[in-house]
Amino acid sequence: MTLDEIRVLLRFKDAPHENCAQVNDLLDEHIDHVATRIKELKALERQLKTLRERCRESQQASQCGILTELSSASRHLHEPATRRGHVHGAHSLK
Repeated sequence: MTLDEIRVLLRFKDAPHENCAQVNDLLDEHIDHVATRIKELKALERQLKTLRERCRESQQASQCGILTELSSASRHLHEPATRRGHVHGAHSLK
């Protein structure tokens, strides 16, 4: 939780007769954030495991499947958007 969120909680602790709806909202929002972050971390774990499968045994770095895959992904990121399948005009400019 952020310091501001903790301050909100402490403010309510100091005002025990106030309605705690804002506390509930704050926690619900934080729970959603944590759930989203867990999903992101699990996706990252899957990606890393897939990458790890590219090089099962020690060998020369020039033959390393992990390094080869990373190089390939890096080249893909630097291609022009049109080569990656970007649909021109799909985004409205408002």
